[in-house]
Amino acid sequence: MDALRASTMLLLVPVHAAALLAQNGHRGAWATAVYWLVHVFRLPLFFTMSGFFLAFMLGRKGLQQTARNRTLRIVVPLLLGLLTVVPLTVFAAERSGIVLSAGRGVPTGSPFTFEPGFLWFLWYLLIVDCAAVALFLTAPGAVSAVASAIRQLIRRPAMGVAIFSLPTAAALWPEPNWVAAPAVDTFVPALPVLLYYSLFFALGATLCVHRDLVSAARAHAWRWTACAVCATVPAALLFSLHNAPAYGSRPEVHAAALLIYATATWTTLIALVGLADRYARRPRPVVRYMADASYWIYLSHMPSVVLLVAAVGATTLGTAPQFALVTLGSLAVSLLTYPLLVRYTLVGRLLNGPRAKRRRFPAPWLALTRPAA
Repeated sequence: MDALRASTMLLLVPVHAAALLAQNGHRGAWATAVYWLVHVFRLPLFFTMSGFFLAFMLGRKGLQQTARNRTLRIVVPLLLGLLTVVPLTVFAAERSGIVLSAGRGVPTGSPFTFEPGFLWFLWYLLIVDCAAVALFLTAPGAVSAVASAIRQLIRRPAMGVAIFSLPTAAALWPEPNWVAAPAVDTFVPALPVLLYYSLFFALGATLCVHRDLVSAARAHAWRWTACAVCATVPAALLFSLHNAPAYGSRPEVHAAALLIYATATWTTLIALVGLADRYARRPRPVVRYMADASYWIYLSHMPSVVLLVAAVGATTLGTAPQFALVTLGSLAVSLLTYPLLVRYTLVGRLLNGPRAKRRRFPAPWLALTRPAA
């Protein structure tokens, strides 16, 4: 599950690279495809994993330790990010002439705008976490009933996915690009977006409480994958037509397309949970390291993405090489700074908890260097 949570943060780098290139005149159908395809599952998966780990912590650590953990892992990084990384991103965009969000133009004025910016989903996660804990404390019976209902629906996949797709599609109805991304210039939450991600948060909490659902997803992982592909392909075709006046202006077409898109999201989530439980259960040092580094990559990547978009935009390279350079360059900056500035520092303890340094050499090498008795 850690690997899934880390992947949602790592995928943010290519998503932002594609979005900023498109918003600054380097358009391509493939960039739209990358942005759209990743958003079929990335943010829903993030909130699913967040619900899973919140329920896990409440069950293992209790309310007090869970509140302390959420404060250190979400509230403090959010506040520090609003005072450092977000202003740095705005400053870099202003100096390099890069548009950060569609329809707003190049930033001007003070970089200390005190807007959530790309940290908006930490803010939404904090709201959902607080609401979930409040419900857990005040209405545990209702929470248990909802979890049982979700469990029964997931155990009947065809009916469950069909029912879940209805509120999901309804929440996405006002979104022209079918992506639940609220305005980044306000802390006032958009209710449809909040409800949209709350559905997946509830799914994650239910998966934690009822682990048999994870086992069932594991047993049928490839069937779920086939269902996800069968839903995603027509959803992508319909999305390519949704801006055409002959199709996109018709509400019945929009409703049908959103239902197929929602079906693709739910089936993809369950498929990814099953595949992860089947193939990523064994601890791997590289996966563990990347999971630890993923939060820092999320927090730190945006200024380098802005500067790299400005740098490659001045070249004659095609959009695809530009995208690769921006993505890999930003990842390289974050991965190089992580062991130097974060992993074994106070920042690392804040983001991931303490990490013990490994010995530079394995034990047999150390034995050879010891003086003979």
